[in-house]
Amino acid sequence: MILKKTVYRYFSLAAFILFMTMPASRTCMASQTFKAVFSETPPVISVYKGKTSLKFTVRKRNDLTGYLLYQSTRRDKGFKRIIRTRSRAIWVRNLTPGKTYYYKARGYRVENGIFRYTKMTDVMKFTLPLKKGKSTLKRLLETGLQPLGRTMYVWGGGWNEADTGAGKEAVTIGVSEQWERFFQMQDSSYDYRDTRYQIHDGLDCSGFVGWCIYNILNTQNGHKGYVMEAKKMCRNYASRGWGSYRPASSVNDYRAGDIMCNSGHVWIVVGSCTDGSVVILHSSPPGVILCGTPTPEGSRSSKAVRLAARYMKNYRPKWYRMFPSCSRDISYLTSYHQMRWDLSGNSVMTDPDGFAGKSADQILKILFQEDQA
Repeated sequence: MILKKTVYRYFSLAAFILFMTMPASRTCMASQTFKAVFSETPPVISVYKGKTSLKFTVRKRNDLTGYLLYQSTRRDKGFKRIIRTRSRAIWVRNLTPGKTYYYKARGYRVENGIFRYTKMTDVMKFTLPLKKGKSTLKRLLETGLQPLGRTMYVWGGGWNEADTGAGKEAVTIGVSEQWERFFQMQDSSYDYRDTRYQIHDGLDCSGFVGWCIYNILNTQNGHKGYVMEAKKMCRNYASRGWGSYRPASSVNDYRAGDIMCNSGHVWIVVGSCTDGSVVILHSSPPGVILCGTPTPEGSRSSKAVRLAARYMKNYRPKWYRMFPSCSRDISYLTSYHQMRWDLSGNSVMTDPDGFAGKSADQILKILFQEDQA
């Protein structure tokens, strides 16, 4: 026995009476010329992510002729139409892994040569995955900002109990809740000398950098970490094939992501300013903070200091009220060795966002999403 699928159609009473009283030839013509009522409702889209491609699949609608897809690298501006198609399967290919893309779409209908458009979909954000063990300069700095202004400097923080390498927190994905709780207990009188070796309560300089590196190169907890004495970090990281090592005497410029170390401290470069000063990201008493160096001539009223203070004040106001100082001394430009990441794609770091060629001001706007305002 063959079961036939029953199709139900719903009409108003007036339409039903008109349909029933029409001659057969007229009813056939009506069925042939009927078109779905156009709706401005945005199309419904599902997305498949490949290694270097995206496939947008549009749910079928009888009221639309085709679809338009728009792309940008910013959430709120810069969208350009990249595809117009009648197909419900829309492919975007040759995308860069690790780079973030934004999309929105709308449908259209053509009647008598006139285009009618639906409303836009919500913005869709996609970052294609990097190969295992790879990261980007942007992700490194974004990761470093996670504990910014909410994690105290603790001597030994990020190290294990034996003080021989990475502790539990430094091989854990994400920010420790205990760091935040400990920060909330503090006031402007905080003195790191009173909290030595409270290793679960915060991070010291090498604990912070090691935690950052672990979080950008791993997706699971408990693997081997990257915490060691500050003075060893640059040369050690370079020896892994991650980049090149320069002794302090040979350092003559700074770019985003550079790891800078000496016998007493280690920090990460955010970017350089036009006056030669550098914005830095580090864990230094009293905690994880943005700071600025002087100019090479020694002026402390540098662009980097002003930038660091502005971003700490605007985005970490509680911290800034307690600890407003964002200035560091000239030794940061004269006494630190450098590990510069290999961005060729042959090692662990890439730079699809072009951070290596951007100024500190440009990078901070991106990191704090001010460029999307």
